Amino acid sequence: MRYPGTFVLALRAALAEMHWQARRWLGNAVECIDARGQEQTLGLENLYRRLRREDRALWPALIVEMLRSVPPESADAVSLNDVGDRIMLRLGPPFAPISDGKEIWFQPLVGKRLGVTLVIDHPNSMSYVTEEQIADSRQDGAAWLERAVANLREKTPADCVKPIHDASGLRQCDVGDAYDSSRAMLLDWLLPGHSDNGFFVAVPGRDQLLVMPVAKEALGHVAWLRAVAAKTHRTVPYPISGEIFWVRGGAWHAFVVRLEKKQVVVTPPPEFAEVLQRLAPDVCIEFSEDGDPDALPD
Repeated sequence: MRYPGTFVLALRAALAEMHWQARRWLGNAVECIDARGQEQTLGLENLYRRLRREDRALWPALIVEMLRSVPPESADAVSLNDVGDRIMLRLGPPFAPISDGKEIWFQPLVGKRLGVTLVIDHPNSMSYVTEEQIADSRQDGAAWLERAVANLREKTPADCVKPIHDASGLRQCDVGDAYDSSRAMLLDWLLPGHSDNGFFVAVPGRDQLLVMPVAKEALGHVAWLRAVAAKTHRTVPYPISGEIFWVRGGAWHAFVVRLEKKQVVVTPPPEFAEVLQRLAPDVCIEFSEDGDPDALPD
């Protein structure tokens, strides 16, 4: 967890006051047993975002107030069919397996390094959608992911991805509602006209989305974007990845950039070869032999 110690202490104090027990810390969430003996999962990112602008001395009392507003039912008991308009999506690595059939639903995007989870958006918290909830809904995960994308699109301003660097074409999404990185799943809608070449994408953390439409001028800035992503990834409250991805037509690929002997080595996936041939046929570049997305450097 990368949250201030004062936040963790305030959360522990609030849980004790409410007679909640923290059963498992999941990095960006905490699985609890409430005073009624029911399971609750608190999303720490939303909670911390609401608190960080307040006086830290008030944090325990504010957390108690938020906990009192958590829906009384166990998150696992919620039927997805009853909360379809609140199903959203998050990007991140897969969770460790959880016992008792409570595994969190996860769809890989790039091997084991990056994928999509579904969440139920509560007023002051969120809960992850489990495999059990998917099965009980009588719809498959793909259908719920489609619903989540539609819900995210509804709450996304069409002009939210704004240019921040003219030379490279770099753009940034900064809505600030905990779903900015998730909007990488909306790029073809947010930035139409790039279906041939796609986008270079960085998602350093939950609140960060950096996008460079793939063009000849962007090729010379990929290493710079990788450096920005890596630096941001090390400092944000909830990190996702310091890597660069190439996204085209909804398909995600690792786009490896590393420093070797003071030289930048770029290793795109084989699928990128035809794009490079069209944009810069005179550029010599090393392509991945196996395209293994789990071979990304740390």
